[in-house]
Amino acid sequence: MKCPVCDAELRRSAYEGLPVFCCDSCHGYLVQTNRVANIKRRREKDDAELAEEAQAAGADSKNQLACPRCRRSMTKEIAQGENVFQIDKCQTCDVVWFDPGELARLQQNYQATPRAAEALRFQQRHQNMTAEEKAEFEEDLADLPPGDASLLSAFGHGLAESWNRFWRDRSRY
Repeated sequence: MKCPVCDAELRRSAYEGLPVFCCDSCHGYLVQTNRVANIKRRREKDDAELAEEAQAAGADSKNQLACPRCRRSMTKEIAQGENVFQIDKCQTCDVVWFDPGELARLQQNYQATPRAAEALRFQQRHQNMTAEEKAEFEEDLADLPPGDASLLSAFGHGLAESWNRFWRDRSRY
């Protein structure tokens, strides 16, 4: 696959531990749409790394990009938040092109939200659980009705664990 910006060969890589394609020439990333939400919630990069990477971002391209997979025109969408920028999305292939620094901006936008602060608090609480508390929570989680599996997909196992314990023990707060 070729980069939609500079036509260099894209290579398989990882960003925040998730598979992506990157361009070694212009430093953009091609990401499956379903991975974008997971990337923005990851915290493997610290705030300083994200800030440095976000500063590398240039001006948004006004050119219409062609999808590296199907060569159809990608649509421009606005990424809202503290740092507003445009991303290019292929509706056919379900991929998103991020220019240099835009993935870091996406994470910064998410981390500035109350939802991200709450998720971090739940993650930290889960990390501080004793082995007994974790085992008890796993039992509680296994007893959830099948419809509550959406918690796992929405928050991940660690957050779902913390949320369920918080909900059960809310009288302490």
